[in-house]
Amino acid sequence: MLEIIPILAGYGYRRLDLNFCEMMNPASDIDEEYIASLARLRKDLGLEYVQSHVPYPRDWTGMDEDGRKASDAQIADAIRHSLSLSIPAIVIHPIRGGVKENVDYLRRFLPLVRGTGCRLAVENMESADEVSTPDQLIAIVQELGDDAGICLDTGHAHMRGLDIPGAIHSFGDRLIATHIADNHGQKDEHLLPFFGTIAWEEVMKAFAEIGYKGALTYECMFFTRHLPRTLEEDVVALSLHIARVLEDMMG
Repeated sequence: MLEIIPILAGYGYRRLDLNFCEMMNPASDIDEEYIASLARLRKDLGLEYVQSHVPYPRDWTGMDEDGRKASDAQIADAIRHSLSLSIPAIVIHPIRGGVKENVDYLRRFLPLVRGTGCRLAVENMESADEVSTPDQLIAIVQELGDDAGICLDTGHAHMRGLDIPGAIHSFGDRLIATHIADNHGQKDEHLLPFFGTIAWEEVMKAFAEIGYKGALTYECMFFTRHLPRTLEEDVVALSLHIARVLEDMMG
């Protein structure tokens, strides 16, 4: 992060997501000095950290008690790091199971954000045995209350075969965060928009129609995995051009 953030800022990005999944999976300690370095970069480069993503277990329900406690502790640490940087939307994955199981699971993290002005953003997943439909997400955040909202992952929604504009309208003001990524409906490819088969003009129109004011946060970390470093940086410039096209579609 300390290396890539200045590169992104140099190309013109000013609002960034901090992916604690990448920073903390596999388990590693992020100390106060590292968080202070992120804060200094934010100040020196004139940035905002508008969203974060906490780590997640591959299958919390399949862990033993020690594994669950370790996972919960790691997630709690990432939430605290996000709070120390005043990040308003903290994205968290649901676990396998339905609404009740996830309300019980997610409630344990609510005391960390209560009264801070920061909120947990529960993400839609892509599989039938996970929380993946608008109705499930809405039911969960209604139970969790004002300290929680929804993160729409467009890639996951496309894999699940959802009507993405319809989901956006269903979420309304419960939608507080996004993962903007494209794919071809089969794999979570994490492509930039227009490199897959999502109908972006319809999606962006739906964001505009609900008056969405949150971040449109790219989640395209694998897009450049096979490119030389010089071309990776060209893709950063391309991503900004694409973002402007998406904004134009919102009107």
